[in-house]
Amino acid sequence: MALGSVVAAVTALALLILIRFLYVVLWSGKLLHGKSQKTYSTLVILGSGGHTAEMLNLLSVLQKERFAPRFYVAAATDIMSLQKARVLEDSLVDVDLLPYGIGMLDEIICG
Repeated sequence: MALGSVVAAVTALALLILIRFLYVVLWSGKLLHGKSQKTYSTLVILGSGGHTAEMLNLLSVLQKERFAPRFYVAAATDIMSLQKARVLEDSLVDVDLLPYGIGMLDEIICG
């Protein structure tokens, strides 16, 4: 009698795992393959201390056509960040770089 219960439990568990597997493969996979035509304007804030490198690494793996246009914001004194963004954008096709510079926080508050 106990062996029959174990077999039924294992069968039910295997069936649940199979149903979950099929759900993930068949249903969730459709979302990955569907191409959305919606685009998103993206604001990229660049900064010092490795933040620019992190942001550019993230941008390099995004779908460029989906996250466009991209707007870059950097401190007016941070020339290197905008240069790095320009290099990234120049490696892309048909994308305009729209840089905006702002003063450093202490320059804004104190200056």
